[in-house]
Amino acid sequence: MKHHKLLGLLLAATITAGNMLHMSVSAAVTGDINGDGSADSTDLSLLQGYVLGNSELTQTQAKTADINGDGKTDIYDVVKLRKTILASDRSIKYTAVTDKITTGYTDAFKKLSVNDGGSAVTSTTELKTALSPYLSEALVNNYLTKYNDTFFSQSVLLVKPVFLTSSNYQKKKIYTTAECGCSSSYAGTYTTKNVTSYLNIRVEHSAASESIGRIPPNAIIPVSYGNGQWAHVTYDGISGYANMDYMQKISEPAPSYEFIPDLKVDSIKYSAGKLNITASEFKSTATDFAPAILIQTTISKKDYYANGTTWSVTITQPPELKYDYPLAKARLDAVGWDLQAAFKSAAATTYYGQKPDMPQTTDYSLEWYADYGFTNGKGNCYVMAAMFCEMGRLLGYDVHLISGKVPLKDGSMGAHSWTEVKIGDTTYVCDPDFAHETGNNGYMITYGQSGTWRYVKELVMD
Repeated sequence: MKHHKLLGLLLAATITAGNMLHMSVSAAVTGDINGDGSADSTDLSLLQGYVLGNSELTQTQAKTADINGDGKTDIYDVVKLRKTILASDRSIKYTAVTDKITTGYTDAFKKLSVNDGGSAVTSTTELKTALSPYLSEALVNNYLTKYNDTFFSQSVLLVKPVFLTSSNYQKKKIYTTAECGCSSSYAGTYTTKNVTSYLNIRVEHSAASESIGRIPPNAIIPVSYGNGQWAHVTYDGISGYANMDYMQKISEPAPSYEFIPDLKVDSIKYSAGKLNITASEFKSTATDFAPAILIQTTISKKDYYANGTTWSVTITQPPELKYDYPLAKARLDAVGWDLQAAFKSAAATTYYGQKPDMPQTTDYSLEWYADYGFTNGKGNCYVMAAMFCEMGRLLGYDVHLISGKVPLKDGSMGAHSWTEVKIGDTTYVCDPDFAHETGNNGYMITYGQSGTWRYVKELVMD
């Protein structure tokens, strides 16, 4: 027993000597008790355990444990180390995950700016408070189950909701034209309308052509092309043409995207008493777009001494899609993205006479004429044709603005403008002013067609 007691005295002397010795030994980083190059919560935990008598320090660790340099290792060193940690900039270890949410988010979620709404939560009560403004009660309860009291006994959760507007990532719609002249602008999902028995699928764009299939009432019908009268349909394995008078669109084609975005946490750094979390967007491997994203980042509770958190989220989405003809886009948004609707809209423009009645310019370009018409709601044949030309191009058609002459009532030839629409090997004339002045069909006619004007083409203006 005496030997054991002597051993204990010797050990105590060794520790005391160690405490005295370390006054003249300085660590590379003040408070770096475990020697990993930084003073952090791990060092604080070692020091607290030693002072409370729950654990021992190695001789090397004991040399750096007297943080305040008073020759003793006690509670004052714990306080000093805590202050040292709070005053030092450092990176925090973390784990992070993002959830992509398609339903169950609120309007408040949609209105969040990209760097707002982030919270550091240390309990289930705080988590509920942080999420309730943005998620449904069911979703909030799911997260309260995932992050329960046991989780919060060891960890702090950093949550950040981010809303991404899907239209900013969508590819621009480019409408294509089939060989028959039908446009993909009619594509989408349709159902039958005013059909009591069935709707025929025909072999040609004609009610007189052979019926090769039948579509029952209330059926869902995919359409790839159309012309306002006939649609390219496939139903029950049969492809052909159906009369659009008995169909109505119920949804547009699924959009395609430049890429599907997701978010990741890049770093968490402690500085000036705050946690600074940086996150950035990256290209996801997902195939479906989810606008609502909830970032969840876990850090150890012993690392959390912050008096606040800041989020810095970098979104690298493509710039907002721009249209070459913004006024034409606005008109199509109003009248419908349909070539015939665009023609009727241009033809309905109030006629404003020839030069010099109209304001003068030295830039008689497609854009000038079209912008004048869209802005003022009036103009001459050049204005009407230019308006239709821009709308037709946005619809994906090969349309050109033509300048030339047509016969006048006195027998002479007068200046005139119209458009050409090229579909396959056929060139059609679309003349809004002809329809405006005569009340006859000026849509998709051909040169020399009976009942139309005699067009003398001189110049392709665009």
